[in-house]
Amino acid sequence: MAKIIFLGTAASVPSFSRDNTSLVFIYKREIILIDCPGSIHFKLLKVCLDFKKIKNIIITHQHPDHFYGIIGLIHAQGYLNDSLNIFTNQPTANLLKSLTKKLNLDEAIYPKIKFFNVFKKRFFYESKNFKIKAILNSHIKNSFGIKILIKNKKSIVYSSDTSFSQNIIEEAKGSDYLIHDCTASSFYFKKHPQLYKMHTSAELLVKIAHQTKAKKIIPIHFLLLEKEEEKRIRKELKPIRNRLFFPKDFSVISL
Repeated sequence: MAKIIFLGTAASVPSFSRDNTSLVFIYKREIILIDCPGSIHFKLLKVCLDFKKIKNIIITHQHPDHFYGIIGLIHAQGYLNDSLNIFTNQPTANLLKSLTKKLNLDEAIYPKIKFFNVFKKRFFYESKNFKIKAILNSHIKNSFGIKILIKNKKSIVYSSDTSFSQNIIEEAKGSDYLIHDCTASSFYFKKHPQLYKMHTSAELLVKIAHQTKAKKIIPIHFLLLEKEEEKRIRKELKPIRNRLFFPKDFSVISL
């Protein structure tokens, strides 16, 4: 059975109980790490996954809260892992190549890193069990979400950071699971209107849920800078409560 582990559920600013957003998709013996914020090897150990065996990582865009942990992971894998595949866009690949070189993480003791441009093929990752495609979203240039198709079984769409995205909606129509940006309540968005360009409010996510008719809606990427903000988010999501799974850090969902 496939499962997703939520290593983190917060936006770029963590809260007391939530760290930056990151997921692990596991099916049989295949493990895909999706986004890589800080202390990632520690978080993997907490969910009984061996960080030394992580070989496939998806980085959805080049904002620091989505990739800064990869430097520590590569360093921790020195002598312990021989290869690492990073699936991302070209700007993020260029940035990571530069960082690893400057920090001497391209030396022989570290895993040999291969970069794969997610936009070169319709499905940038494909095995006998599942395949994954990139979906251009509406966050920054070349940022993307993903769609995982488990062969003959389930479909999962992860929007990553995004404002309203027709591309995400089209790919998510009829999907089994939609994991979607839900940064804050509409109340908070109105106080901070700059968020509209890059993220999704809880109020808008309800509308997206109705448009996609996804069977299960999973909000993520919470910006909880005000004491009552999580309560406001949950209240706005009540219209879809029968389809809702509201994750905590280290929550697990079996697919």
